[in-house]
Formats: sequence, structure tokens, C-alpha cells
Amino acid sequence: MKKALFFVTCGVLFLASCDKLFVGVSGKEAELQGKWQQDNADTVFYNFQNSIFMYQFYLNKDTIFQAYGYYTLYGDTAIDLRLLREYANVSLDHLGWDTLYSATGQDTIFKAFRINELTNKKLVLQSNNGKVSFHKF
Repeated sequence: MKKALFFVTCGVLFLASCDKLFVGVSGKEAELQGKWQQDNADTVFYNFQNSIFMYQFYLNKDTIFQAYGYYTLYGDTAIDLRLLREYANVSLDHLGWDTLYSATGQDTIFKAFRINELTNKKLVLQSNNGKVSFHKF
């Protein structure tokens, strides 16, 4: 019984550690998948999964703000991030990103980044506003 429990536990842990197998991506996009914590800002997170992007930040331990959008990855050299204002529970003006206005009122904020570094543990993005680095959370 203990042997069977051991193998089941190991199997579950193995599958959980291989989450990239389940999202259907490969290469640099597989390394991008997951939750990234901004360096020097303990409460800011960028989340990537299958072209979906979520921006999160914690005001305090009980208050989280988030916005949803999507990303477009251009090989290992560039990435465009877009957040949909209608799916944000807070103003996104503090980001200083460009706004793409929509006739339907579904405005999107947008930022293009160059990828300076992308590994399974480190992400460094650069834009005209400077460099932002992250580590895998």
C-alpha cells in the first residue's frame, strides 16, 4: 500500500511540475508561461498563459487589483502587452502605457517591449520607459 501511494504521489508531482505540457506551447513561449514577480516591487506580478495576460498588484495583503488582456510574442526578441480596461478593477493610468481607443468603448492599453532576457527563471523587458526585470514566482 505504501509503495502504491508513493508512486501515485510521485506521478502527481511529476505532472504538476510539467505544466508546460498542458498549455500546448514550446520554445521561448513555454519559458514565458506562468507567474512573474517584478524585481524591486514585491507586490507586482505579470501572468502569462496561452496568449492571455494578467497584470496584478497587491495594495496590501487583503486587497488585490488585476486587469486582463493578452500578449503577442515575437520570437525571443519582442512582446506586445495589451490590457482591456473593461476587465480591470482599478484604473490603469499609473502604468503610463498607450491607449488604443475603440468606438465601442472597449479601450485597450498597450505597451511594446523588447526582450533583453527570457529564461525559465528570469525575464527582462525594455521599453522607452526603461528596463523592468522579473523572476519566476
